[in-house]
This record gives sequence, C-alpha cells and structure tokens, in this order.
Amino acid sequence: MRKIFLAGLSVMFFGAQAFAATAMTGKELQALLSNGKELTLGGPKEGYAGQLSIMKDGTAHGQVKLDSGDVIPIEGVWHITGNKFCRTWKGGRDAGKEICETWNKTGPNSVRVLNGKKDLGKNSWE
Repeated sequence: MRKIFLAGLSVMFFGAQAFAATAMTGKELQALLSNGKELTLGGPKEGYAGQLSIMKDGTAHGQVKLDSGDVIPIEGVWHITGNKFCRTWKGGRDAGKEICETWNKTGPNSVRVLNGKKDLGKNSWE
C-alpha cells in the first residue's frame, strides 16, 4: 500500500513539474494575446494582485497593489519575439527597459512568468 501511495505522489509531483516547465510558444502567446486579453496578475501568497489589459494594438495598461498597500500603475507597450513576451513599461522597477519574459504553463489559464531564471510571478486569465 505504501509503494502505491508513493508512486501516486511521484506521478503527481513529476507530472505537475513537467507541465509547469512547459514554456508557451510564440504561436501560443500570439493566439492568446493578439486580439487583446485581460490578465489577472499575482494573487494570494504572491505579494501583489492586479489587472493588466493587453490591447491588440501592442499597448497595455493596468495596475498592481502590493501587500504593503502600495499601488503601482502599469502602462507601456508589448510584442512577441520568438517564444517570449517582451514589454517596456513606463514606470516601476523596470521603467523604460525592455524585459522579455518566458511564460511557463501552470494550468490551462495560468502561467509562471520568468525573466531568465528570476520568477516574476503569476499571470492568469479567463
């Protein structure tokens, strides 16, 4: 019985890890975002929560509220390059710098966002 339980746990763990490590392709990103999309940013246990409106004209706007209560507006431009979502926001930590993110699938409507090996958080959508 113990072996069956451990085998089940390993299948659940390794199966989830394989899915989580699957990066969205440029085609998938384009299909998701090219007509515009409302993204939910962060959430419980992420340290922040917010919304981002991705517009089909290559612009985006929204905001995040940190657990500390600070609100950070988001505004700028985006495009897909290869298999990455590239963005340049006007304000915040990355003001004026282009950041190209890898979006790793964590479910049918959610991703973990990475810049290189740095985890930037969670995006989800309906």
